[in-house]
Amino acid sequence: MQTVHGIDSFCSLIHEQIILALGNFDGVHLGHQEIIRTTVDLAKKKQKKSAVLIFLPHPLTILSPDCSPYLLITVEDRVRMLSEAGIDYVILHPFTKEFAAITPQNFVREILTAQLNVAGVVVGYDYSFGHRGSGKTDDLLRLGEECGFFVRVIPPVTAGGELIGSSAIRKLLGVGAVEKANQMLGYAYFLRGKVVHGDGRGHQLGFPTANLLLPPEIMLPANGVYLTQAVISGQTYWSLTNIGRRPTFCKNDTSVEVHLLDAKKNLYAEELIVRFLHRMREEKSFADVSSLVKQIKFDILTAEKIISCKYT
Repeated sequence: MQTVHGIDSFCSLIHEQIILALGNFDGVHLGHQEIIRTTVDLAKKKQKKSAVLIFLPHPLTILSPDCSPYLLITVEDRVRMLSEAGIDYVILHPFTKEFAAITPQNFVREILTAQLNVAGVVVGYDYSFGHRGSGKTDDLLRLGEECGFFVRVIPPVTAGGELIGSSAIRKLLGVGAVEKANQMLGYAYFLRGKVVHGDGRGHQLGFPTANLLLPPEIMLPANGVYLTQAVISGQTYWSLTNIGRRPTFCKNDTSVEVHLLDAKKNLYAEELIVRFLHRMREEKSFADVSSLVKQIKFDILTAEKIISCKYT
């Protein structure tokens, strides 16, 4: 797979027709995966290359900054997952106020047809495009027919009877419902970050933790204690992860602290991936350190029971 920065760069490099998937693909959830799978399958069938066009930053960052959402995964993880799904090209194009002003008709005629030379386009049922999102799938179908390319619209995808979408997943994560979020994603929600020095409190208590430094734009699950899996250098370890402000110690900044259950390792400066499997409890404030230590021991015993019952 090849990543190309900008539509102009893509046009100067690639001169063959493509089957193009359109969307933001934040999270690459099960609905996105259906769009990608269809794009790859159609490209193979028609002996074309498959491509995805992603606008950066998220369009709402430009159009409505106050409503700009946290992201589910980084751009790098999106590109990696699209590559693993078989996409040939990912085009990362800057989204500006000037680009946002393009009409739906000009987006199709000038961008999709004249520049990208699409043979076909694949979108989700709720895809919108052009100035203020005024173009809808019916408009894309009509304009595609006029311009000589086909359009495939993917119907809604559900999980547990609920409609899958990035916004729905954010809402679930926001209340700590990671298991339901994972059903919509098709994988365990994860955070990827670098381990940095903390205040050493966990080590002093006998439960050393790795403090994770994360991109500020990435969504955190609700504060609380989670059963997780930590991935370090390709190795997976059971872990407990606390997200919160550590009220027992009068802290105000939100931290992500990971305690390995089945290993003792110096993780400083390592890249760590944390997969969220189950929310065990809300964040609590304890009257004293001994009460906190007692709770941590109980959390570890509870985690071991869950692992034994659900994952072995």
